[in-house]
Amino acid sequence: MLEAGINPEFDLNTSRKETRLKDGTRILLRPMVAEDKDALYEFFKDVPREDTRSLRDDVSSILLIEKWADKLDYDKTLPILAIKDGKIIADATINRRRSGWKWHLGTVRIFVHKDYRDVGLGHLMIEELSEIAYKLELEKLIAEIPDTNTSAIRAFTKAGFYRAAVIPNLAKDRENMPLDVVVMIKDVRPAHDDTYNYDF
Repeated sequence: MLEAGINPEFDLNTSRKETRLKDGTRILLRPMVAEDKDALYEFFKDVPREDTRSLRDDVSSILLIEKWADKLDYDKTLPILAIKDGKIIADATINRRRSGWKWHLGTVRIFVHKDYRDVGLGHLMIEELSEIAYKLELEKLIAEIPDTNTSAIRAFTKAGFYRAAVIPNLAKDRENMPLDVVVMIKDVRPAHDDTYNYDF
């Protein structure tokens, strides 16, 4: 993580990081580009049915993947891909607003290919999102996770997120069954309260 006080301006279009998993597997982390459309569709085609039940979007739809690729806007949604030998093995996003009372927040989501779980990839992706969030001058990251996804909750906890709330029946899965959602938060930067002008 960058040192406090550094102006963390950087170019998302050229952001790339080569790293390794716990087993030594070399991977590349970089933002998604439009040309990743087909590879991302192939990645989501491998998602087990049980996993798709609690995903926010219908990732089996090629039309949805095409929409994501055609309307990339890093200012709103920043997708980060983990790539091994040209194949996508994990997808993570930071969603944010550039104005309003939540400009300092980022909402994160992560999905790891079933063949690359329990090797540290989820933790690595969360750490990468945290580092990028710092560079973007976000102050907090928020993750909303079904309470049944204990492995994801453990991964976010290990990466410094804390459980802020559990909201019963907040979401519904693909079979229209209610899901309790765990809201987890990570403080990326201290709040800049001293810069606000309280005129009331």
